[in-house]
Amino acid sequence: MTPQGYAVKNGALGIIMIPSFQQLSAMANPPAARGVGPNGPAYQVLKFQAARQATVPTITAGIELTNDLFQNEKLSATQVFEGAAANTKLDSFDLNAEKKLTLHIAATTDHNHTEDVIGILEGSDPVLKNEYVVISGHLDHLGLSAPDANGDTVFNGADDDGSGSTAVLAVARAYAEGAAKGIRPKRTMIFLWVTGEEKGLWGSQYFNEFPPIDITKVVADLNMDMIGRTKTPGYVDPPQYKLVDPNEIFVVGPNISSDDLEKMMETVNNGYQKMAINHFYDTTAPDATHDNIGPQPNGQRIFYRSDHYNFAKNGIPIAFFTTGLHPDYHRLTDSPEKIDYKEMQAVSKTVAALGWALANTATPPRLNAKLPDLLINDMKAAQAAGWGKLTAVLPPLPGMPF
Repeated sequence: MTPQGYAVKNGALGIIMIPSFQQLSAMANPPAARGVGPNGPAYQVLKFQAARQATVPTITAGIELTNDLFQNEKLSATQVFEGAAANTKLDSFDLNAEKKLTLHIAATTDHNHTEDVIGILEGSDPVLKNEYVVISGHLDHLGLSAPDANGDTVFNGADDDGSGSTAVLAVARAYAEGAAKGIRPKRTMIFLWVTGEEKGLWGSQYFNEFPPIDITKVVADLNMDMIGRTKTPGYVDPPQYKLVDPNEIFVVGPNISSDDLEKMMETVNNGYQKMAINHFYDTTAPDATHDNIGPQPNGQRIFYRSDHYNFAKNGIPIAFFTTGLHPDYHRLTDSPEKIDYKEMQAVSKTVAALGWALANTATPPRLNAKLPDLLINDMKAAQAAGWGKLTAVLPPLPGMPF
């Protein structure tokens, strides 16, 4: 259950959300007072609404309101904001009961659209071609911001997730060139660029909730999100962030969801790119050596924070590849000149090789018998909501150039 759902279930009359950096940037523009920032209104996905829990009036606080709320409290507004920016769970506490807040909320409706992009390479085996290996990354980033001190307004998203989406394209090209020479995997490959990840994993949820293929035939999802940054000489990880060294990669998920996938990944890597595999985030129970960035007990919760998780909710083994978090995360400064392109290449080759092994293995990886309670609950919720119903791909909308 989300914090919002928990609040509603327990009698909350309203919800005040602590803003992210990009939300604060949007609020610097006058239209934001009407709920419209540089990137337009706060859109929601219509097809997701039917399964949504009951809600209550919700606002996102600005700097002034956040400061007022946490003045003379256990945590300051700065501490709370930094925790929200890092997606870190902070210990709950009661605010001063004498504080009062009155809200007047008006809503307007607008319509827009966005798209996932899917490339499919059919497998060569007459039976196994009806099973799938998905390689994914997200296309979207944060869009536009209020101008910074230099007049910059663009969230470049070079690492998040220009690196991962570019890697998916490179892997797809390699497979296509092989197929043109008659070299084709037994299972069908799906190259998936999802949208709306920054909005709440929208594109991967849509693919898993309304799949264009039989989702039960997906043997694994290999997801790449932020694979383009490594430690440079003299770099030291600041609090709440952690980066890899060159030729090192964080892999998240196999130890949690599928030991079979973990063993296959290690075998492929040891025989090919020989990257240093780091399982720091491959846990849902932080300890002294795993996912201990940020306040305990939950750390960064990376396993739940990218598009692979919606595949996990459908009972699909996953492996998430990332080089980690850095101070340019969700900032205007996430720019191309900071990318380690050799690292991107090594990760792309590793994922391509693992995808090939998955597409040709006689026995696909199995889920672990014991899974985290939160994942089990989310799997049950997805099943109860009817996720996985085969859905035809929508035709192009009016005005689209294809």
